[in-house]
Amino acid sequence: MARLAPKTDVLRALFMRSGNQCAFPGCTQPLVNDKNKFIAQVCHIEAASEGGERFNPDGNDEHRRSYENLLILCYPHHIETNDVEEYPVDRLLCIKREHEQLFLKSDFKIDESELTKLSYEMEKYWSDIDRLNKLEHIFADSGIAMDVNGVDSFFDVIASAHDAVNGIEIFFEALHKSDEELKSDFEALLIKKGVSPELFSDIPYYENPIENRNWELHNLGAPNLLQRLRIDLVHVVVKFLEEYLKTHSNDLHAKAKFEKAKGKLKEYAGTAMHVD
Repeated sequence: MARLAPKTDVLRALFMRSGNQCAFPGCTQPLVNDKNKFIAQVCHIEAASEGGERFNPDGNDEHRRSYENLLILCYPHHIETNDVEEYPVDRLLCIKREHEQLFLKSDFKIDESELTKLSYEMEKYWSDIDRLNKLEHIFADSGIAMDVNGVDSFFDVIASAHDAVNGIEIFFEALHKSDEELKSDFEALLIKKGVSPELFSDIPYYENPIENRNWELHNLGAPNLLQRLRIDLVHVVVKFLEEYLKTHSNDLHAKAKFEKAKGKLKEYAGTAMHVD
């Protein structure tokens, strides 16, 4: 069964008791920015679906989307509280209760249209992603469908992209090795047929289609392409965190990632070059 979106009145109560702040202790990151855009996440204490953090198989869908089972966190603290050993159900309930005690009389409100969009738009979108990828994929029963996981964080997606680049590099290296062995493999085949490889010794190497096969691709094209991809991925991280930290300035984990990525991009900016 698809996860149910929280009801509008439940979201309204959550926001009214939030003080427009992340519920994580000590965090003051706003939930809604000065453009009235929601920049946090509505989080489940007990997961909305099987496989999620703290999922309770004895619960029901109405409880999972109830006020008692929801709290609002900034993105980094949502990720942090996915550690179920450090943040079991009882601890998150305590965090929710103590945070809301601070803002019981708060008059903070969010625009109702934004609230409705928040309630349904992304829930429907990620539900569609999950359904399309897990159930309606054209190769769903073949075992060859690629996973598209809407639960992955920004950093998960970037890490996956880096893994893919490393995989492409290994692929190119295998092709390079295969091409390097082509000449000796061909000569061995000639000998099996009783033909001397010396028959081709008078052909200049630059006219021999087997000699140094795909040299430019392996030694120029592939390295330059892989370097370009790595630079662009680091650039994306810097651009994203530049904007993210404007509204999440206390996120030390993101700040550390930001400084590391900035340093790497500076290094690329001053040293990266085309292989030529």
